[in-house]
Amino acid sequence: MASALKEELKKWLNQLAADEMKDPARYHNSGMLFRLPNGLTVEPVLIRKKFLKWQDAHPEFPRIVFHGLRHSSATYQLMISGGDVKAVQGTTGHATADMLVNAYAHIQQSSRVELGKKFEEGSYAKSESPSPQAVPAAGEPTISMTALLELLKNADPEVKAQLRLALLCKIHHAFQSNYSPCRGFL
Repeated sequence: MASALKEELKKWLNQLAADEMKDPARYHNSGMLFRLPNGLTVEPVLIRKKFLKWQDAHPEFPRIVFHGLRHSSATYQLMISGGDVKAVQGTTGHATADMLVNAYAHIQQSSRVELGKKFEEGSYAKSESPSPQAVPAAGEPTISMTALLELLKNADPEVKAQLRLALLCKIHHAFQSNYSPCRGFL
């Protein structure tokens, strides 16, 4: 819990205790965190009205329904945690990670799209000059992985297609799959 929120909650709990001490005979502790000065539950319609009033006073924020704050919080937590579903599950109170994953699949989709873009940029980006790691060390018997990746980045699309086919063939034989794209590569 953020320290600022923790301090606000402490103040609020002190206020609730002070409200109860004012008139203990008339105080009806509903057990809810957010309650009226007499201890009764705050009706959802009052929360909605207060939130709408706040939104009117702050037009710089997009208008959402009150429950949308929960979704915004979970979405933001997933983004800043790098998709750590278990950590976010703990803070949001979702019963299972599956519930969280299913509710926020759109975040995962955008993360997958971003990952795909980064992978494509890293794999197929053209560079003006090879990186120092792309040049094999003197006397190195085989080409380094970095150099191979650098060559692949700058390869002609047809060569890339042939290399992908050759790799599929190697994978096929490694896992003895029924799919055989090899046709003369092995």
